[in-house]
Amino acid sequence: MNPVSVNELTESVNSNLPRDVKSHIAKNILTKEKDSETAKNIFAKLVNDLSLKTQKEVINATGTLLHTNLGRSPNKISYPGTYTNIEYDLTTLSRGKRNEYLSVLMNNLIGSEDIIFVNNNASSLFVSLKAISKLHNIESVIISRGEIIEIGGSYRLPEIINETGLSLVEIGTTNKTRLSDYKKALEKYPNSLILKVHRSNFSISGFTEDVSISELAELKNKYDVFLLHDLGSGLVIDKKFLEVNNVNIFRDEPFVQDSLSDGSDLVMFSGDKLFGSVQSGMIAGNEGLVKEIKNFSLFRTYRCSPITLFELQETAVKYLNKKEKEIPFWNLITEPYSSLEERCKIIAKSISFSTTIEKGKSVIGGGTLPSVTLESPILLIEYEKTGNIINRLIKNDIPIVPRIIKDRVCLDLRSVFNDQDAAIVQALNNT
Repeated sequence: MNPVSVNELTESVNSNLPRDVKSHIAKNILTKEKDSETAKNIFAKLVNDLSLKTQKEVINATGTLLHTNLGRSPNKISYPGTYTNIEYDLTTLSRGKRNEYLSVLMNNLIGSEDIIFVNNNASSLFVSLKAISKLHNIESVIISRGEIIEIGGSYRLPEIINETGLSLVEIGTTNKTRLSDYKKALEKYPNSLILKVHRSNFSISGFTEDVSISELAELKNKYDVFLLHDLGSGLVIDKKFLEVNNVNIFRDEPFVQDSLSDGSDLVMFSGDKLFGSVQSGMIAGNEGLVKEIKNFSLFRTYRCSPITLFELQETAVKYLNKKEKEIPFWNLITEPYSSLEERCKIIAKSISFSTTIEKGKSVIGGGTLPSVTLESPILLIEYEKTGNIINRLIKNDIPIVPRIIKDRVCLDLRSVFNDQDAAIVQALNNT
């Protein structure tokens, strides 16, 4: 048995991990393992595993555009990294209003009276319900059974509503909810609000019936209650942009603007899904309600950072200036099939592996439009030792995350930017 020191173990592996972290790992190993070679093997594996867990840039070659595990919507960060006038008015040279310019942009974009921003869409719903229930003596939330959702990370709608102190009133059935169901519930529970939730991460088809926002708006006006619409995905793109670019996969996806114009008092949606920006949640609609939520005691605990607000501002400007293709998500989704196919051919010619190019299907996201696919060419790498290729891609300086189809490595360039192709070629050619 050959003992090894902490210092020797720490120096045995070349890694970018801080030395103190490596020393800590080495000390823990040596409390249990005294054999030099065994300790070095264990140390090398732990250091390598931890190095791969460092948050870093990756190349998403899975074809899933809003990949939850890879940060959802891609972004090209514009934040200057210095001081900003987040709450300083450069016209009065005194304290200013937070988000004033961003709010003007978003209100113009979606047609809302006012808007506020929180750290994610789960926060949007929770803080809205909590504030409104307390300030307006609301006791219950009326919702269709077909909209009682669960999303990733154990977010379950009934539990969120329970935490607000409100009672959940379920109406209709999983596949059919009628206007009369809402009416009966309002008559039985007068101190209620109506919550409609977009089923963004699953679909119900077949023998179904649903109630539109415009129908619910007439009902809420009659009974003098609030109508909230949790849209989740946040589609705000100009419909003409979709027509011009021949993008027809959003036919059944609700637009934020339409929900407001159809009569929702408040809409809530994510910033990092179809809006194409950073993780955030937005609460927009009736000016009075929005201001009440903003002034509510809990709101500050959900407030966005200056970095998030800056990136939302930059994204909103691109929408309003009709430069949607400068938003990374919309740049990827509108690239023509022929262009993607040509890129696949260039990569195939530049590597030594046997490859085939086939017609495939890219997806928007696991939790966003799960049943909607987009036709894309896929590059399949023919190699017996698939694990070796995956290892080569994952351990690249910029890790490349592929898709696996029937034990074959698949590269779907729908989610890969043009300037990343060279890195894929280099990774596959490295021996």
